[in-house]
Amino acid sequence: MRDKGEGEQYRKLVEVLNGGGIAVIPTDTVYGLIGKAFDKKVFKRLDRIKGDRKLPYTLIFASLDHLESWYGHLNPFQRRVTRALLPGPVTLILPPNNKISTGYRHGSHGVGVRVPSDELTPKLCKLLSWQPLWATSANRSGESAPITYSEIDPALLEEVDISIDSGKTVYGTESTVIDLRRLPFTIKRHGSLQESLERTFLSALALAPLKVLIVCRGNICRSPMAEILLRSISGNPIRSGISVTSAGIDAVEDLPASDHMLKIADNWGIDLSGHLSRRLTGEMLLESDIILLADQRYYTDVIELAVEAKNRIQLLGEPLGLEAIPDPYRKSYGTYREIASIIHQSVNAWKRKFDRYISEVGWRSFQPETPEGAIHERAG
Repeated sequence: MRDKGEGEQYRKLVEVLNGGGIAVIPTDTVYGLIGKAFDKKVFKRLDRIKGDRKLPYTLIFASLDHLESWYGHLNPFQRRVTRALLPGPVTLILPPNNKISTGYRHGSHGVGVRVPSDELTPKLCKLLSWQPLWATSANRSGESAPITYSEIDPALLEEVDISIDSGKTVYGTESTVIDLRRLPFTIKRHGSLQESLERTFLSALALAPLKVLIVCRGNICRSPMAEILLRSISGNPIRSGISVTSAGIDAVEDLPASDHMLKIADNWGIDLSGHLSRRLTGEMLLESDIILLADQRYYTDVIELAVEAKNRIQLLGEPLGLEAIPDPYRKSYGTYREIASIIHQSVNAWKRKFDRYISEVGWRSFQPETPEGAIHERAG
């Protein structure tokens, strides 16, 4: 069926797709075959239409938030590239997760994901109750992907339930395919991607150290201690892969760390005297890969500054099962020591997690090795 009516387009497409049907539609890159993802009937029909399928079907999402809510938190290095390139004419390859049963996997190819820059496919995902769509080019395996409706094989059109003709696609070529499973992130297929975003840009983006931002209320007690501890055990960011800063949601600029925290840090053999408080800004949040809050109650304040950073927010005390690390401000020295000890335990746990992130993508294989630092409390 060929449909040109704009008003009825979405209604018909949603009806067909909800019923397990297959559609041919224009994306921003080429004309594609689409159907509801993880539907056995759709899967078998796509296989019949494509013929000798060589690659897995791409998953299309409505937005970056839709992708991450379905897939789970991306590795921070993967998220950087994803945020830089999507929405756009790019297919990113990620490791399969437990939501993709073995029957829907295809060898060792991973899972391809897209957030197209056109309006049609993302809107369909929303209208289908935020269901991902399977997509593949509207051609038999081995044939050229069509960029106009007239290039589609008439016999193929007879095998689908509905098709949309909107002339030539925006980019007029297939998406660029980038493998994000392990560094170096590699371009598997060159397509609609500007030269400025090709290999050199991707490598520089991926190889920058993990940017960790620790947030408390005033940035003079908890977050400075967490920052200096993580810096001390991580060492040189270029070698460790971890760069850390801190800020406070209500901080007064340029105040030193509290006297008690300065003394505790000194007893641990680390120098906190150079700390100056900073007030949290949206720019700081957007520049960070991981944001650790000292208290879950700060979440709303942080989101108001940069809602785009919401998937990067976690709790500093999460490894210890804590929703908040209490604020010791104006409390006794003993209270400060208790809180500092909790922060120390949390930071050590987070460091192990950060090391796993770095290891997952093979970041350290591109950096010189350096021994990790150690913190030892002085006697007395």
